[in-house]
Amino acid sequence: MIIDFHTHLFSSDLCRDRTRGLEDDQFRSIYAAEKSKLIDHHDLLAAMKDYGVDFAVAMGFPWDDEELCASQNDYFRSVIELSGGTIIPFGSVPHNSARPVEEWVREIRDMGLRGVGEVGFYSRGLNEESLDFLENLLAAAKKHSLPLCIHVNEPVGHRYRGKYDPNLRVLYGILSKNQDVQIILSHWGGGLIFYELMPEVSESLAHCFYDTAASPFIYSDAIYRIAPLMVSPGKILYGSDFPLISFRRYFDAINRECGDEEWKAGVLGKNAARLLKII
Repeated sequence: MIIDFHTHLFSSDLCRDRTRGLEDDQFRSIYAAEKSKLIDHHDLLAAMKDYGVDFAVAMGFPWDDEELCASQNDYFRSVIELSGGTIIPFGSVPHNSARPVEEWVREIRDMGLRGVGEVGFYSRGLNEESLDFLENLLAAAKKHSLPLCIHVNEPVGHRYRGKYDPNLRVLYGILSKNQDVQIILSHWGGGLIFYELMPEVSESLAHCFYDTAASPFIYSDAIYRIAPLMVSPGKILYGSDFPLISFRRYFDAINRECGDEEWKAGVLGKNAARLLKII
């Protein structure tokens, strides 16, 4: 079984014309360039079929705009049926909303969406407002028993659209206080995974998982050999960030670098299946 834990979808209307989306600061910070590809569920299903991907988690976008966020959540609710359950959507909560965060998260659960996220702070960074928002999201995710995915980029290296200082020290403090929530840290947690070599950090982050999204743009393929030495292999989830990067680039690297078939099976699907309770 192959489960891609990190893909991105948008409605067909937004894929055809992103003008409305570009009114949102968060969306504009990532998708202002026309070459930044947008896909809908038809495109994802076709790619999944071509590469033998059984299930894919569709991450919601971290909108500022309340209307755009509600529209995507509604689209994602329909995607569950349209995909025959093979696309597993997470829902989003807008940063600018008069409604309480908890109401949004309750609706995400009631819609049948399977988690919250991807939470990101592309246009503003991890400032005090962002931290308050994240704390409220975590409290609501705990109340409604939903996993939560956080975009965490690395604090060093080259710049790219949406990259902000993740302030790993502050983020670690928040994560360690919310051990009742299953948390997925995207992009190898921005390097936070390396600190799990410290026993106290490993203990504090026992509830956290790491996805592999965007690995080819950030780390050498050696990350697939090194990561299981730092954390339990059960905490690593294959995620492609599709359509940013093709499935094949991950499969080739994982097959080349990972000789342990049990570890490979876990990363490519079994770990995600346990987290999502689909086996």
